[in-house]
Amino acid sequence: MSSPETPSWSPKKKHGPSLPNSAEEKNVEEKPSWEKMLDALYLFKAQHGHCNVSTHDEHNKSLGQWVSQQKVLHKKNALSSDRKQRMDSIGLVFPKEKNVDKRMSWEKRFDELCAFKAQNGHYIVSTHDERNKSLGQWVCKQRCSFRKNALRSDRIQELNSIGFIWDCLDHAWNENFDQLCAFKAKNGHCNISRNDPHNKSLGQWASQQQVLHKKNALSSDRKQRMDSIGLVFPKEKNVDKRMSWEKRCDELCAFKAQNGHCDVSTHDER
Repeated sequence: MSSPETPSWSPKKKHGPSLPNSAEEKNVEEKPSWEKMLDALYLFKAQHGHCNVSTHDEHNKSLGQWVSQQKVLHKKNALSSDRKQRMDSIGLVFPKEKNVDKRMSWEKRFDELCAFKAQNGHYIVSTHDERNKSLGQWVCKQRCSFRKNALRSDRIQELNSIGFIWDCLDHAWNENFDQLCAFKAKNGHCNISRNDPHNKSLGQWASQQQVLHKKNALSSDRKQRMDSIGLVFPKEKNVDKRMSWEKRCDELCAFKAQNGHCDVSTHDER
């Protein structure tokens, strides 16, 4: 007599959604959901002619929220390039990155500055130049940021590479000094008349340096440079008086040593 077959038995499976066993399975399950929403966006675009789905649209609320979420992910650099391209292909507009816009704007202005130099031979762009007013303001901003140590090092290098002038006043002073050196080499002196029609502006500049020196407003470095080429500054009256007093004091000491007293008569012819 054969023994009855033992019935095969296995535990009953619980009904309901099963959880993914791995991250790979989870991605497989998420993908159709993303694809489904993309298809819904295609249909919305076909029906309305755009992809601007409002999160307040009662008929398309979930789609609007999904679109909004994609923009947030893009802003956080968490949207894959493949998904970004597919959404671009149907005309979904992502908010522009502010830093990218600023960088593009800076590079554009830099190119404009190079073009200005090619046309005018210098980088001195006036903010009063109606044709280049915005460029002049940008140039001024770069100098201001540089003085405040607020300009990025790579941008400083870019501007230095084209010979950008950071201090216009210092540059102008050096140019005038170079002209004065050339005048000295040609004429043998630095006495430029302000009435010289050929060197009127240079004469006015040289005169201005003498006035600044008189007011103690000329830096010692600039004074030394001008002394080195023989520019004569007017002597200071107080210095002359001080030198005269010291000289007279020395003469009185010599008189005392010779005569044994300091009673110098005004009638003494010597």
